[in-house]
Amino acid sequence: MEQQSKHFTATAMIRNDKGEFLLHEHPKLGFWLPPGGHIEENEEPQDAVIREVFEETGLMCRIIDCAYPTVTKVRRTDHVYALPVPLAILKEFIIDGKQGNHWHIDMVYLCELITPERKPADEFKWIPFEELAKLNIPNDLLQLASMVNEANLLK
Repeated sequence: MEQQSKHFTATAMIRNDKGEFLLHEHPKLGFWLPPGGHIEENEEPQDAVIREVFEETGLMCRIIDCAYPTVTKVRRTDHVYALPVPLAILKEFIIDGKQGNHWHIDMVYLCELITPERKPADEFKWIPFEELAKLNIPNDLLQLASMVNEANLLK
């Protein structure tokens, strides 16, 4: 059996106070997707998602820890740090004619913008939740957006 390679990625689900999600039409895949990308060597996933959001949108964000239903976290010691819990961790099959088919192990973080009044890069659009299903969008993204809305994870 052939072993498929795996790439580690981080994605940001960002919703504004109007209930719109920040997405762009991915030039290579043709899907509408949130900001995100590959985690670099020796980079932690929570740092990668913040970097990717800034590189792609020009906006700064912070992660909302999705540790619910637990309230207590592992306490920090000199040798242990508790990282923010993603909204989801997905294993996504990527069909890639250039690099070869592979898997993404995608840590999907719920994020909020630090300066929500700033406009994102031109290729990013605020899409109302009700409009998501009308776009060429992966089903898992619709499910993630529903999770954000149903759990009322944002203020």
